[in-house]
Amino acid sequence: MKIKGIMQRLTGLVAGLTLASVMLFAMAGNAWAEDKVYLKDGRVLEGEIIREVNGSIWLNYSIGGVEQKGAFFAAGQIEKIERDVDSAPPPSGPIKADRGSTAKVSAKRPGEVRGVVMTLEGTVGIQFAAKALEEAIPWLEEQEVDVVVLKINSGGGLLLEIQVLHDVLINEYKKKFRTVAWIESAISAAAMTSHVLEEVYFMPEGNYGACTGWSGALKAMEGRGLEEVLYLMEGASAEGKKAYQIMRSMQIEEPLSYNKSKDGEITWYNTEEGEFLVNPSGRILTFDAVSAAECKFSKGTADSLEELTRLLGYPEVNWLGKHVPGEIFPISKAEEGMRAWRKGVTTAEDKFQVYFVKYNMSVQNAQGARDIDERGMFVGQARRHLSVIQRAVKNYPNLALLQGLPDDWFEQQHEMLRDLMRDP
Repeated sequence: MKIKGIMQRLTGLVAGLTLASVMLFAMAGNAWAEDKVYLKDGRVLEGEIIREVNGSIWLNYSIGGVEQKGAFFAAGQIEKIERDVDSAPPPSGPIKADRGSTAKVSAKRPGEVRGVVMTLEGTVGIQFAAKALEEAIPWLEEQEVDVVVLKINSGGGLLLEIQVLHDVLINEYKKKFRTVAWIESAISAAAMTSHVLEEVYFMPEGNYGACTGWSGALKAMEGRGLEEVLYLMEGASAEGKKAYQIMRSMQIEEPLSYNKSKDGEITWYNTEEGEFLVNPSGRILTFDAVSAAECKFSKGTADSLEELTRLLGYPEVNWLGKHVPGEIFPISKAEEGMRAWRKGVTTAEDKFQVYFVKYNMSVQNAQGARDIDERGMFVGQARRHLSVIQRAVKNYPNLALLQGLPDDWFEQQHEMLRDLMRDP
């Protein structure tokens, strides 16, 4: 689908917001403890090294809440330094089975059906991401999983992630597993993601729809960009064996109605001519559990895993995972991975602006340094901060898109730092 232009416009909007955030962080000051200094007298100080010459340092730190700025420590006083100890973002990687006694469930019994529930929550493109789904596949295959239930609770997110999610769901999950959606709340990009799945079940409080796109100063998408997204979702509707008129009414203010034949077949209209009016003209469609079931958009409503098992048509499913108090389904290794992903990317996203502010400050200090030794110290700091940003982007690639970073941005920064170290 040709939605590159839409991605660029959306990315540009987010990048603008990000720049404003960077400016706010910069004005807030520089109070992030990242360096740990071990002194020979036994003290351990946490703060930020703001200058370093021949092993001696100047350190911003605090004692009992009293900030000490630019405290000097000679090289002979210092045992060792740990740099950026709190900066590295949590790593991301494939979900692996424990290699102890629970590395693999026992061999499948004849007729046994194995299933897992995996949650997709948060912002689509950040916490709710294709990469997290991809990383779960090897474990699901190793455990011979038959059914994957994607329990969805999201208010939407980034348009640019929808096609990537579609690709993973269509080319991987639907080919390897019976993959169904269990809807707690799927709004905007979350509903658009789920739309390629043939089987959609609701929780009693579930809602699904409101798939409008926004750009600029919260201006509804229009023109060519809107047409491209409508076209994208026509294809998604066909893949999910759904009438395209349904999603169209969720995207733009078009009515939706249907007729039902004596044998239960439904014919949809983007007009009000049908016997049953689902969405009047001038509104954006959002299904609740009742309306979705009435028109057969959903396959049913389930408040528990037992109810869902029955709706899926199984007398019994071996739902893999540990039973945890307060959870309505067993927590499998795959679900642990999804939760770890969300925690990791949220931490990295929260700290990302800090990484950029510290990097930019180090670069500015290097540019204003009085001599090559001082410049080298600040360039070294800048390189450390840049490496933290690179690790975050490697683990969570969409963070680079949110920042509006071009593909060659890191290469440009490394070249600029090399230039700073060349003699004038």
